Amino acid sequence: MIDSKNGFNGFIVTMTISIFDHEDIAARPGPRYRAIADRLRDTIRSGAVPPGTRLPPLRDLAYELGVTVGTVSRAYALAASRGEVAGEVGRGTYVLGQGTHAQGGTGVGSAAFLTMPEATVAAMKAALAPPAGQTEIVGAAMTALLAERQAPGAPSPFNTYLAPGGEERHRRAAAAWLSYGDFILQPGDVLVCSGTQQAILTSILAATEPGDLILTEEMTYHAMVQQAGLMGRRVAPVDIDAEGMVPDALERAIREQHPTALFIVPTLQNPTGVTMSERRRRRIAELAAAHDISIIEDDIYGALAGERPPPIAQFAPERTWYATSLAKTVGCGLRVGFLKPPPRLLERARAIQNGFGQTVPPLMAELGSRLIETGDAAALCARIRTEMAARHDMTAKALGPHRLTARPAALYVWLELPDAWRAHGFVEAARARGVAIAAGEDFMVGRTDRASRHVRLAIGQPQTRDELAHGLAVIASLLSESHIGIVEPA
Repeated sequence: MIDSKNGFNGFIVTMTISIFDHEDIAARPGPRYRAIADRLRDTIRSGAVPPGTRLPPLRDLAYELGVTVGTVSRAYALAASRGEVAGEVGRGTYVLGQGTHAQGGTGVGSAAFLTMPEATVAAMKAALAPPAGQTEIVGAAMTALLAERQAPGAPSPFNTYLAPGGEERHRRAAAAWLSYGDFILQPGDVLVCSGTQQAILTSILAATEPGDLILTEEMTYHAMVQQAGLMGRRVAPVDIDAEGMVPDALERAIREQHPTALFIVPTLQNPTGVTMSERRRRRIAELAAAHDISIIEDDIYGALAGERPPPIAQFAPERTWYATSLAKTVGCGLRVGFLKPPPRLLERARAIQNGFGQTVPPLMAELGSRLIETGDAAALCARIRTEMAARHDMTAKALGPHRLTARPAALYVWLELPDAWRAHGFVEAARARGVAIAAGEDFMVGRTDRASRHVRLAIGQPQTRDELAHGLAVIASLLSESHIGIVEPA
């Protein structure tokens, strides 16, 4: 019997017997925790356990198998590291499926998320900038850089280490890239990182402790949630609307859950693409200050937006970790990120980078700085913005009758599905026709009905407009279908 209030209580007992067969586990070689995890993996791969199935609580399964709670905990952790299950506050541990990444949980699955099916003819799953002359411009910059470094006595980017946070010339370029409007930074304010993910990782380690709670949008950047979980931090959702995180919902969550930090993407939010107004950014900063909460502001898409409100970091510099990079605004191969920590914690962040061996590769630092200093980075960003405008026009024409959340320059659109569809069914139907897209559940933190009714189309990823047109045609065709066996029941 399935308990209507708690969801899976009776079902768990049945699943304990079918998934965690005592004799099979006992017969497997190696540590017991690995045998439990391997049995779970095999059962998932067989298709006997559907995605979303909740697994037994640690104590219940430990009792059933006659092992310690620690053994079961290690087994679940191993399964999470394989991207097969995820853990979530208020939901427990549940099955993701084969190679699915954690949907707001603590599993590791970014690689699986970015992997395209072999038969893909239109890749629209990863939020990547479209081709806009990166190979020519970045290639020329690389050639010039290496030619300069062949001069006698010139330092080689292949035979040196950088100081944690980058050299002064790198930080000067970073400060110039991050500054806009009245938000003006100096080289001493900034650290250079190996991409935004490293900047976020540094921020989490510096601003929080294991067991601390981080609030974020109810749908957000999946890798942050995974990073937090791997470091023992908890993550909980805050409601969003057409302007991003809702301040009243944030205030309520702060009072009820007592978080330590807030992670937020206020410009071209991922996956919805919405941008928060200046008024709301100020309110978010006020709430964080009133309750002494750190803010981790991910502005990786900001430069694409052109004119945009000031960052939250401008209104709460004493508590905001402001992170961005060149990956989305120039090219994903440029693993150069930037972090502006709160002034009093800058040296702590630098020490974390040094302690974890997180210094940026010298060649990337030199190349990124050169692109910024010559204006090539800004030129590429402008080209990407122009190309994305054309792709948004194509998308609007192809999917016009359907409900899209789309913002100029965003690398993706957020598509609401008709009543007959659910996100994962739609994604699988698209995959069967060679089009790779992302389900709304891939971004959810906690449980939200909206996630299951949306998909994200990364319209920047296709290498050509023809590839995009093909993908959009498939999506439009699927949206019009309602045949039994094709459309997943609501």
